[in-house]
Amino acid sequence: MSFTSLNFLLFITVFSAGFLALARTRVFTPFLLVASYIFYGYWDYRFCGLLALSTMIDFYCGLKIADSPDRRTKKLYLFISLGANLGMLFFFKYFNFFVDSAEVALAGLGIEIGQRTLSILLPVGISFYTFQNLSYGIDLYTGEVKEPERSLMRYATFVAFFPQLVAGPIVRARDLLPQIQQGPRDIPFPERFAGLEKVIWGYFLKIGLADNAAVVVDARFHQPEFFNALQHVIGLVCFSLQIYGDFAGYSLIAIGLAQIFGYKMCDNFARPYFATGMRDFWRRWHISLSTWFRDYLYVPMGGSRTRWLRIRNVVITMLVSGLWHGANWTFVVWGALHGGLMLAEDGIRRLAAVSPVKLSGPALAAGRLVMVGLVFIVVTLTWLPFRADNLHTVHTILSIIAAGDFGLSQGNQQASSLLRVAITGLIVLMVDALIERGGARRYAGVNVVARSMACSALILVMLLFGSFANHAFIYFQF
Repeated sequence: MSFTSLNFLLFITVFSAGFLALARTRVFTPFLLVASYIFYGYWDYRFCGLLALSTMIDFYCGLKIADSPDRRTKKLYLFISLGANLGMLFFFKYFNFFVDSAEVALAGLGIEIGQRTLSILLPVGISFYTFQNLSYGIDLYTGEVKEPERSLMRYATFVAFFPQLVAGPIVRARDLLPQIQQGPRDIPFPERFAGLEKVIWGYFLKIGLADNAAVVVDARFHQPEFFNALQHVIGLVCFSLQIYGDFAGYSLIAIGLAQIFGYKMCDNFARPYFATGMRDFWRRWHISLSTWFRDYLYVPMGGSRTRWLRIRNVVITMLVSGLWHGANWTFVVWGALHGGLMLAEDGIRRLAAVSPVKLSGPALAAGRLVMVGLVFIVVTLTWLPFRADNLHTVHTILSIIAAGDFGLSQGNQQASSLLRVAITGLIVLMVDALIERGGARRYAGVNVVARSMACSALILVMLLFGSFANHAFIYFQF
């Protein structure tokens, strides 16, 4: 179920009552596990079977990796875990993509094999919990996790933990499993209130910013030929705001809910549109995924030990990252663009190191502002293949923008939504700017009454300007 649905309101109300009654009892972990499966099974109960199968395979393999006396046996069970997880992910997410691609390639050679795709329902969040399971087995093998979890119930609760199950953050076993073992912490009220603030801010990002922007974006991508260059530029900017508000909003709701109930999860976003470079952007955007690829793909392949290793590994990592997001050539193009941009940035940095230009004071601030604006423009342009359904749509929109019709004749379309995006976007910009300048520490010291008033004002703005059309979270499709 979606965080923005009335069903979730009912679910979290019942769960909260159960939490208050059972948090200090032995039955709390079974209760949390059942609640998580109810939450996940609401989309389709059949998804629960795949989740349970994946969980049992990795639990068993984890025990064998930890208890096997020789490295060869450990490696065997690690490969079983990797094969099972990646095999399920490939079948449900990528089978039809590769079959379609093969059919097109063979047709280009004059070989017709006919339609070979299957009708496969993509389980919600499979990319997220698959990576979570993979990291557990790999960490046991490398020694990052010293002891395996020997309770299937606790391990299953770690995998299915409902706040982050379907769209992250991707939590490592070494971070969340000890908390599952100990049960919810007895945290003070200020910390629970801080969790509630995260939830409110997350809902504002989603309902206030992202869902208003979705109205503008969807119209342009569904019928791109009906809009001119100006409208498509506006649409791309709105999608930049939409995907940030949508995904950062989900992450904050998940992190905040976990914090309210006594669990701590990693941050997933750190004001990415204030990045001053592409490397900096990926330190701030979807942090749990970018660090996952760094630790389990980029570094094992050799990292940045040499210049050529870095070029190869950046390209491979970003292409895999693109495919992780979706079984479509548009995501491959998106990953390739980001890989190319990161390598181009490396080249610029090397040239700048030869003849460094030192800035200070106002010049330094102005230079940083220019870099932030430039990175935002570049990232916004790369969102085009990410959002487009196919490469034909990408070509159509780029052709319209290149034609240069920036007239205002269509400027009144979705005017109400654009106004709402402008209002909520300005609020998000101001809050992120304050946090970027260290305002979060000062805000944490403000008394709870003032903070409650700020939250109330935010809720009021959300009620006045938010969109309540219940748009699905973008990352549910991954």
